[in-house]
Amino acid sequence: MTSKILLVEDSETQLKFLKDGLIQNGFEVETALNGAEAYKKVFEYIPDIIVSDILMPVIDGYQLCRMIKNVDETKKIPVILLTVLDKKIDSFWGKKAGAQLFLSKSINMDELVRNINATLRRYPLTQEYKTTLALKSKSDNVAQTRLNTILNDLLLKSVFANEFRNLSDFMNYERILVEKLFSLLSSFVEYSVAGVFFASPDDFAENILYIDTLGKNLSKNVLSDIQYDFFRKMEEFRTFKNSKFEVVRILMGKEIDYQFTDLRSKIIIPLIFDKKLIGGVCFYTRQDMDYASFRYFDIMISELLAIFKMKYQYTEKEFMSVLDGLTGLYNRRQFEISLEQEHNRTKRHPSDFSLAILDIDFFKKVNDTYGHQYGDYVLKTVADLMKAAFRKTDLLYRYGGEELVMIMPETNIEGAIIPVQRLRRMVEEYDFDYNNIKAKVTVSIGLTMNYQEFNTPADILKSADEALYKAKESGRNRVVLYEQQQLN
Repeated sequence: MTSKILLVEDSETQLKFLKDGLIQNGFEVETALNGAEAYKKVFEYIPDIIVSDILMPVIDGYQLCRMIKNVDETKKIPVILLTVLDKKIDSFWGKKAGAQLFLSKSINMDELVRNINATLRRYPLTQEYKTTLALKSKSDNVAQTRLNTILNDLLLKSVFANEFRNLSDFMNYERILVEKLFSLLSSFVEYSVAGVFFASPDDFAENILYIDTLGKNLSKNVLSDIQYDFFRKMEEFRTFKNSKFEVVRILMGKEIDYQFTDLRSKIIIPLIFDKKLIGGVCFYTRQDMDYASFRYFDIMISELLAIFKMKYQYTEKEFMSVLDGLTGLYNRRQFEISLEQEHNRTKRHPSDFSLAILDIDFFKKVNDTYGHQYGDYVLKTVADLMKAAFRKTDLLYRYGGEELVMIMPETNIEGAIIPVQRLRRMVEEYDFDYNNIKAKVTVSIGLTMNYQEFNTPADILKSADEALYKAKESGRNRVVLYEQQQLN
């Protein structure tokens, strides 16, 4: 019996060449110019084998192959894919799509015929199988129905993906990005409350859960319960060094009265990339709902992951630009910005903040004696001790060389003495050991605060520097206050 081939190729010239060659070799050949036409003809023509180009409009060869292999009635039909593209990568995707064979379009006709015959022998279709497929096709009009579903699905997926990708224009405008994201999500996801959280590469950044309640104003208790519920899930994937969590409502409107327990269905989705938590989303609704069964759930998660990855990398780039590479502390440029911001803030809303400058004693001698790598080790270790000694709300910087700076918001001089002295003792007691070289290191620290006599950030910094000079001049390994009051 003559074997029937469905030949799929969008180039009419190439289609005619292949068809003529295959007919000359004894095959019966039906043709299609694209994947959509080919899918219908699978049910009408019932081929023994499909030979298809990969690059085609609307539905390509991979998609056609996957459509055939995903349906019980057609999955046994063998498929050979032809391409002029890179063999390794296309072979990979061809196999993923379920193709039996992957061949270069440059193959000669004799070799193509040999491969077709070998595939037909290996994957023969019984007459019973072909008869059953023909009967089902006629009774259900299955081909057109499925094709319409697939084409609509492809269109919706394409629109869906494009809508998400359009959000990339707002990466550096977080509030606008969140608003646009909620606007998109609310157009196809049913929820009473939705939340979005962007994780930061800065462990000490504030953790904000943006909330959309569709214009309704929930009570603080309900929002607090949602916040707790959400971040408890996030904590399974990340340790939050900054324990400050905040809920920001995007839209507010009429107060509605229901409790957290009234939200009957929920889904909390941590977004993970490269083994790091980069964010999360959540949906709560008052109706019974299985969010995971949502038709485009997987695509939604994939597109959300892409957006959150982009946002995380943008934030990471911004974050790294303000960090000192060796110590992981903020750099001098960021210190100058932060000092001015803190000074201005306390002028508008009167409150205290303290500033300390630390200098590693005899640091040049350390470098000269043990080498610069040892000096880098000492500097990084002192920075790590600083992180352990101070609160999560305190701001730590490398000012330059061996000088490190600490800004302590909402802290007067009496309160600042405690962590500063703690740090001095921690350094003094630490056993520095690098490449089997042991050493003891101490630090001198000058401490000040935003006294009323200071009119500018430069005045505050100068007073701390003067206190540091006094600490070094009076013997080192000590803390000296700007008022020249010495503490041992």
